[in-house]
Amino acid sequence: MNLKKTLPAIVLTLALMATMGIAVAGNGRGSTDASSASASAKKFSLPAHAIEVSPGVFYLGKAKDKGKVVEGYAFISKDGRTSKARKAKPVDSCYTFLAKDAKWKTVEPYIVDSANIDGLDGSFIAGNLATDIGKWETATGGFDILGDEDSGTVDRDNIGSLNGANEVMFANIDSPGAIGVTIIWGTFSAPKPFRELVEWDMVFDDTDFDWSEDCENDNCTNKMDFENIATHELGHAVGMGDLYTDACNTQTMYGYSWHGDIEKRTLESGDIEGINILY
Repeated sequence: MNLKKTLPAIVLTLALMATMGIAVAGNGRGSTDASSASASAKKFSLPAHAIEVSPGVFYLGKAKDKGKVVEGYAFISKDGRTSKARKAKPVDSCYTFLAKDAKWKTVEPYIVDSANIDGLDGSFIAGNLATDIGKWETATGGFDILGDEDSGTVDRDNIGSLNGANEVMFANIDSPGAIGVTIIWGTFSAPKPFRELVEWDMVFDDTDFDWSEDCENDNCTNKMDFENIATHELGHAVGMGDLYTDACNTQTMYGYSWHGDIEKRTLESGDIEGINILY
């Protein structure tokens, strides 16, 4: 969704909202592996004050980043087979932005907690995330957008809140049909020259969904392809919005996915055109 037109109205009606908080509680499937048990014990919920401003997009309020007022949005990717059909207006091009000209102006590292209950290897997760970031950066001609993975510990109790770190983890997402959630903080409603992204966080649901490292070769009738979903979610992290028009259903930023889907692994014409306009 392009928030270009909706953001001003949102800001007017939601001014002075409280800053974001993430609720975490025990939940999830059991596991004999210690790190996996740690992952399954977490439940990710959007804060109570989050407001759904369009299907799958939640406004999280305002906070301050280095003295600057920023706003947060959460984008929830859904299983296309369990989601209600959406009516989307035809578009001239298969790309949208979080907000026109809202992009990264400072390159920052990110940290990953790879603990999961589906047996995905930590080195695979780290390597694949770097590869998927590289797809978006390569499409710009080599613009460095999200930086490299760094050492550190993900704040699992507060992931999604504005805490000065870009974080990735697995958890039980408290939203029916949610495959993944990406939270973005930035100055979306500022005048165009001052719009900027300042923080991103990402959560993959390993409680309601099983995951595969390679659905191209695995039997994925009941599994999600990690690379497929991660490439889409990272599109949000770099500033791209969702698409729901049928004519755009092969694009990486198409808003629905499903078991065995690998179409979002590779950027398509609309994705490439959009990221080049943004950067």
